[in-house]
Amino acid sequence: MAQAFKFIHASDFHLDRPIRGLAELPIHMKSVLANAPYDSARKVFDLAISDRVDFVLLSGDLFDLSCSGPRPAAFMLSQFERLADKGIEVYWCSGSVDPIDRWPTSIELPDNVVTFSTSVLEDVSHRRNGTTIASIYGIGYDEKRNSAVDFITDSDDGFSIGLAHGEFDSNTMPYDEIRYWAFGGRHKSTKLEKPGSIVAYPGTPQGRNPRESGSFGCFVCRVDTNGKLRVQSVETDAVRWLPQKVSIHESINDTDLKNMLAERALKLVSDNSDQSLLVDWNFTTTGDFNPALRRRENVEQLLDWLRDEFGRGETGLWSTQVRIDPPSTLPTSWYEEDTILGEYLRSIGRYQSDESLNLSLHEYIPVAVENELSGVARISGDRRNSTLRQAALLGVEYLGMDKDVGNLVGEKIAD
Repeated sequence: MAQAFKFIHASDFHLDRPIRGLAELPIHMKSVLANAPYDSARKVFDLAISDRVDFVLLSGDLFDLSCSGPRPAAFMLSQFERLADKGIEVYWCSGSVDPIDRWPTSIELPDNVVTFSTSVLEDVSHRRNGTTIASIYGIGYDEKRNSAVDFITDSDDGFSIGLAHGEFDSNTMPYDEIRYWAFGGRHKSTKLEKPGSIVAYPGTPQGRNPRESGSFGCFVCRVDTNGKLRVQSVETDAVRWLPQKVSIHESINDTDLKNMLAERALKLVSDNSDQSLLVDWNFTTTGDFNPALRRRENVEQLLDWLRDEFGRGETGLWSTQVRIDPPSTLPTSWYEEDTILGEYLRSIGRYQSDESLNLSLHEYIPVAVENELSGVARISGDRRNSTLRQAALLGVEYLGMDKDVGNLVGEKIAD
């Protein structure tokens, strides 16, 4: 009977990449954001020790070895030494920014760290009490390599693992040869199960920007005595972006709005108690257009209130911005006016009521750049509806000088 064992799979630490693009942060949040890449990576190694795993797989892009200061290398060395003290091996294949030949020659890696060539597939046997429990086939990153056809095992000795960084043609992957594909290079975790094989990208332990919202972490993998593999995603991020879309009525009063937001914010903090939260509030509206809702001073006061209520403590929720979408409809009387504005709004209304009318802007784009902007020029679906609402409100702003549109036309209130 085979031996049961556990390992952790992590990648894309990017220790040299801070979280950026945020202003007006309180002092305590600046410290949290500056240390977030290290705190999240440390959680990976803390988990390896607390779970008493047999080894750790690192599939590249830990930090940029060509331009980083001393902190990332010193941090990684200290974590490797922590694992060495617990008898935990590390198998590290390089990614696009951390080729192992750039590791500082003055700093010797501990004996528990095994690295892999970027040119030749290498295999290493992980042993316990003299018996091989896993065979690891690893190779460093090469931008020209997209085939995994070389991952052919020559032994039935132990559970087979492929360790690499990058994107590989799924048609070249010998799924019957490798039980677990430990890949790196994607910041969002993905897992594809094939008969007898799993292809896994654990993602980065820490998101870096609003586009990387939600939880991030690593994979903890357990193999039982029958060779059955179970992969568990474990959260490690220290800071988490959680954009919130909130539906409100145009006539909502200030008290009801704050109560609604307080309830939502408290639940977010309760559900994500281990993370500091960064929240972009996006309001969609129903009902008759209320310009007061969009007045810049009112939106800014709401943002200040959110920050004062939930963002001043050591942990909690920091609101990055408040954005209110254009209304779904404007006053009917505006559409009925015998004015340029009325004609403009009636034209917009025809597009809003008839989705068969193509909203295509390519004819207004110079031929020289049409291909580059094709994605912008052809608009459909939800983006089409939002664009039309914004266009209507812009028309009111520029063509209806006597109309109150609240100083805002769907624009973000940035920090």
